[in-house]
Amino acid sequence: MQDLELWTLDELCDHAFDIFEELASENLSAEDYGQYQQHYENRGYVDLVIPNGDWADMMMQDLEPELHFEAQIGLTGEAGEADIVLARILLSREKYESLCHAQWRGQ
Repeated sequence: MQDLELWTLDELCDHAFDIFEELASENLSAEDYGQYQQHYENRGYVDLVIPNGDWADMMMQDLEPELHFEAQIGLTGEAGEADIVLARILLSREKYESLCHAQWRGQ
């Protein structure tokens, strides 16, 4: 892994947000997209987590926990409500790896 050029975790978060911003209007319901547009400055978030088994099943390959992350992008809940996950995006930390798959809320 030392020969690979890797995104830092902060860069990976920025990369995930860029992908989300580019694709959200086409993949979210009008209501979810409007809610995101209205509240993203105060409540928008991205969390990086280790991908769970459903990604490996969908990709039909094993994922390396040190190279692959799931970015969960959404809005934090208000007044004790649960967070809203709008998209789950599977990414590689390797800068020149084109791996990118998304699962959108409501799809």
